Amino acid sequence: MPTETYGQWMGTPMDERDIDRLLTDAGWGVLSLAEGDEPYSIPVSFGYDGADVFLALIRDSPANTKFEFVEDGQRARLLVTDIGGRFDWQSIAVTGSVRALDRDGSEWDGAVETLDDNAWFSTDFERAEGIEEITVWRLAPDEVRGLEVREDEN
Repeated sequence: MPTETYGQWMGTPMDERDIDRLLTDAGWGVLSLAEGDEPYSIPVSFGYDGADVFLALIRDSPANTKFEFVEDGQRARLLVTDIGGRFDWQSIAVTGSVRALDRDGSEWDGAVETLDDNAWFSTDFERAEGIEEITVWRLAPDEVRGLEVREDEN
């Protein structure tokens, strides 16, 4: 049976403009990583500059599990959703490799600016007490897929 028959349930592909809009507007998603056969998913704040996704991971204690799972060059997937109802939702999966940015490197300021523009992130975190470390990661997408069901189309 054709996929269109189930489009109201499973979604139809999003166009690139709508994908860019949601990635710019959302500001948060769920980052999935794995170490061997052990999966790990965490809610994260992210910024999107039209090409790359920037993630700010904050260490507030020495035993912060997420830092055990993320490493340079590792494959990751960011899931971003906007759910208004059963027949009104969008879902985007961004897959690629992550790389930690050097705080003194040329990309740092632009990444922090992107995070400050459209993530649930504040540059005040860099100065806050109780935060041991902020690491900014660049997720370079090699696959971006979006599905949606719009209420007005049903």
